[in-house]
Amino acid sequence: MNKEEVEKTKIEVARKKHQDSIKYMYFSRYLMIRYVVTIFFFTNLMWLIISASYGSVVGMILALAMGIYSAVASFEQLSKMHNRKRDIPITRIYLYVQMAFNVVLAVLIFTSVCKTIFPFAINNDVQYFLLALLLVGILLVALCEYRIRQIIKNKDRYYRVIETFKKHQQ
Repeated sequence: MNKEEVEKTKIEVARKKHQDSIKYMYFSRYLMIRYVVTIFFFTNLMWLIISASYGSVVGMILALAMGIYSAVASFEQLSKMHNRKRDIPITRIYLYVQMAFNVVLAVLIFTSVCKTIFPFAINNDVQYFLLALLLVGILLVALCEYRIRQIIKNKDRYYRVIETFKKHQQ
Protein backbone atom coordinates (compact mmCIF):
# COMPACT_ATOMS: atom_id res chain seq x y z
CA MET A 1 0.00 0.00 0.00
CA ASN A 2 1.41 3.32 -0.98
CA LYS A 3 1.00 6.62 0.77
CA GLU A 4 -1.88 7.79 -1.43
CA GLU A 5 -3.91 4.65 -0.79
CA VAL A 6 -3.36 4.98 2.94
CA GLU A 7 -4.51 8.59 2.79
CA LYS A 8 -7.62 7.66 0.76
CA THR A 9 -8.42 4.92 3.27
CA LYS A 10 -8.09 7.35 6.17
CA ILE A 11 -10.38 9.84 4.44
CA GLU A 12 -12.93 7.11 3.70
CA VAL A 13 -12.86 5.88 7.32
CA ALA A 14 -13.26 9.45 8.61
CA ARG A 15 -16.20 10.03 6.23
CA LYS A 16 -17.85 6.78 7.38
CA LYS A 17 -17.38 7.72 11.06
CA HIS A 18 -18.89 11.13 10.37
CA GLN A 19 -21.93 9.57 8.67
CA ASP A 20 -22.36 7.10 11.54
CA SER A 21 -22.15 9.93 14.05
CA ILE A 22 -24.90 11.80 12.22
CA LYS A 23 -27.04 8.63 12.17
CA TYR A 24 -26.62 8.21 15.94
CA MET A 25 -27.39 11.88 16.53
CA TYR A 26 -30.68 11.56 14.64
CA PHE A 27 -31.45 8.46 16.72
CA SER A 28 -30.63 10.36 19.93
CA ARG A 29 -33.31 12.94 19.23
CA TYR A 30 -35.83 10.42 20.56
CA LEU A 31 -33.86 9.40 23.65
CA MET A 32 -36.18 10.97 26.25
CA ILE A 33 -39.22 9.48 24.53
CA ARG A 34 -37.62 6.02 24.51
CA TYR A 35 -36.88 6.30 28.23
CA VAL A 36 -40.44 7.36 29.03
CA VAL A 37 -41.96 4.53 26.98
CA THR A 38 -39.58 2.13 28.73
CA ILE A 39 -40.68 3.48 32.11
CA PHE A 40 -44.31 2.89 31.12
CA PHE A 41 -43.48 -0.60 29.88
CA PHE A 42 -41.89 -1.61 33.18
CA THR A 43 -44.60 0.10 35.23
CA ASN A 44 -47.27 -1.83 33.33
CA LEU A 45 -45.22 -5.01 33.69
CA MET A 46 -44.98 -4.49 37.45
CA TRP A 47 -48.73 -3.86 37.59
CA LEU A 48 -49.26 -7.10 35.62
CA ILE A 49 -47.08 -9.10 38.02
CA ILE A 50 -48.75 -7.65 41.13
CA SER A 51 -52.23 -8.14 39.65
CA ALA A 52 -51.36 -11.75 38.83
CA SER A 53 -50.20 -12.35 42.39
CA TYR A 54 -53.52 -10.99 43.70
CA GLY A 55 -55.52 -12.86 41.05
CA SER A 56 -57.03 -9.71 39.55
CA VAL A 57 -58.06 -10.68 36.02
CA VAL A 58 -59.18 -7.14 35.12
CA GLY A 59 -55.88 -5.68 36.31
CA MET A 60 -53.90 -8.33 34.43
CA ILE A 61 -55.79 -7.73 31.17
CA LEU A 62 -55.42 -3.95 31.36
CA ALA A 63 -51.75 -4.11 32.33
CA LEU A 64 -50.99 -6.69 29.63
CA ALA A 65 -52.74 -4.65 26.94
CA MET A 66 -50.84 -1.48 27.84
CA GLY A 67 -47.59 -3.40 28.18
CA ILE A 68 -47.93 -4.91 24.71
CA TYR A 69 -48.78 -1.53 23.23
CA SER A 70 -45.74 0.07 24.88
CA ALA A 71 -43.56 -2.72 23.46
CA VAL A 72 -44.90 -1.98 19.97
CA ALA A 73 -44.10 1.71 20.47
CA SER A 74 -40.58 0.76 21.58
CA PHE A 75 -40.04 -1.22 18.39
CA GLU A 76 -41.12 1.77 16.33
CA GLN A 77 -38.52 3.89 18.07
CA LEU A 78 -35.81 1.34 17.37
CA SER A 79 -36.58 1.77 13.68
CA LYS A 80 -35.40 5.37 13.99
CA MET A 81 -31.83 4.09 13.70
CA HIS A 82 -32.41 3.53 9.99
CA ASN A 83 -35.38 5.80 9.37
CA ARG A 84 -35.10 9.58 9.35
CA LYS A 85 -38.81 10.35 9.26
CA ARG A 86 -39.42 12.75 12.10
CA ASP A 87 -42.86 11.60 13.18
CA ILE A 88 -43.45 8.49 15.28
CA PRO A 89 -47.21 7.91 14.84
CA ILE A 90 -47.50 4.60 16.71
CA THR A 91 -45.67 6.05 19.71
CA ARG A 92 -47.78 9.20 19.64
CA ILE A 93 -51.02 7.20 19.61
CA TYR A 94 -49.66 4.99 22.40
CA LEU A 95 -48.79 8.06 24.48
CA TYR A 96 -52.29 9.51 24.01
CA VAL A 97 -53.84 6.16 24.96
CA GLN A 98 -51.57 5.96 28.01
CA MET A 99 -52.54 9.49 29.01
CA ALA A 100 -56.27 8.77 28.64
CA PHE A 101 -55.77 5.51 30.51
CA ASN A 102 -54.02 7.33 33.36
CA VAL A 103 -56.77 9.95 33.52
CA VAL A 104 -59.48 7.27 33.70
CA LEU A 105 -57.56 5.33 36.34
CA ALA A 106 -56.97 8.51 38.35
CA VAL A 107 -60.71 9.18 38.36
CA LEU A 108 -61.54 5.58 39.29
CA ILE A 109 -58.92 5.27 42.02
CA PHE A 110 -61.22 6.49 44.78
CA THR A 111 -64.26 4.51 43.65
CA SER A 112 -65.33 0.95 44.37
CA VAL A 113 -63.94 -0.10 40.97
CA CYS A 114 -60.45 0.52 42.32
CA LYS A 115 -60.40 -2.76 44.23
CA THR A 116 -61.05 -4.63 40.97
CA ILE A 117 -58.31 -2.83 39.03
CA PHE A 118 -55.84 -2.35 41.87
CA PRO A 119 -56.53 -5.08 44.46
CA PHE A 120 -53.36 -4.10 46.29
CA ALA A 121 -54.69 -0.58 46.99
CA ILE A 122 -55.68 -1.49 50.54
CA ASN A 123 -55.79 1.97 52.10
CA ASN A 124 -55.83 5.67 51.26
CA ASP A 125 -52.05 5.97 51.42
CA VAL A 126 -51.62 3.44 48.62
CA GLN A 127 -54.39 5.09 46.63
CA TYR A 128 -52.73 8.51 46.95
CA PHE A 129 -49.41 6.97 45.91
CA LEU A 130 -51.05 5.43 42.85
CA LEU A 131 -52.71 8.76 42.06
CA ALA A 132 -49.31 10.45 42.23
CA LEU A 133 -47.83 7.86 39.86
CA LEU A 134 -50.69 8.32 37.43
CA LEU A 135 -50.31 12.11 37.51
CA VAL A 136 -46.56 11.82 36.93
CA GLY A 137 -47.37 9.57 33.96
CA ILE A 138 -49.70 12.22 32.54
CA LEU A 139 -46.97 14.84 32.94
CA LEU A 140 -44.42 12.59 31.22
CA VAL A 141 -46.77 12.06 28.28
CA ALA A 142 -47.25 15.81 27.96
CA LEU A 143 -43.48 16.34 27.96
CA CYS A 144 -43.04 13.64 25.32
CA GLU A 145 -45.69 15.18 23.11
CA TYR A 146 -43.98 18.56 23.41
CA ARG A 147 -40.65 16.93 22.51
CA ILE A 148 -42.15 15.13 19.50
CA ARG A 149 -43.65 18.36 18.22
CA GLN A 150 -40.27 20.06 18.57
CA ILE A 151 -38.64 17.24 16.58
CA ILE A 152 -41.29 17.34 13.84
CA LYS A 153 -40.74 21.10 13.42
CA ASN A 154 -36.93 20.68 13.63
CA LYS A 155 -36.91 23.07 16.57
CA ASP A 156 -35.17 20.71 18.97
CA ARG A 157 -31.62 21.23 20.22
CA TYR A 158 -30.36 18.03 18.59
CA TYR A 159 -31.32 19.25 15.13
CA ARG A 160 -29.18 22.38 15.46
CA VAL A 161 -26.27 20.28 16.70
CA ILE A 162 -26.69 17.85 13.79
CA GLU A 163 -26.76 20.64 11.23
CA THR A 164 -23.64 22.20 12.72
CA PHE A 165 -21.91 18.82 12.81
CA LYS A 166 -22.81 18.17 9.15
CA LYS A 167 -21.19 21.44 8.12
CA HIS A 168 -17.96 20.71 9.99
CA GLN A 169 -16.92 17.27 8.84
CA GLN A 170 -14.02 16.08 10.91
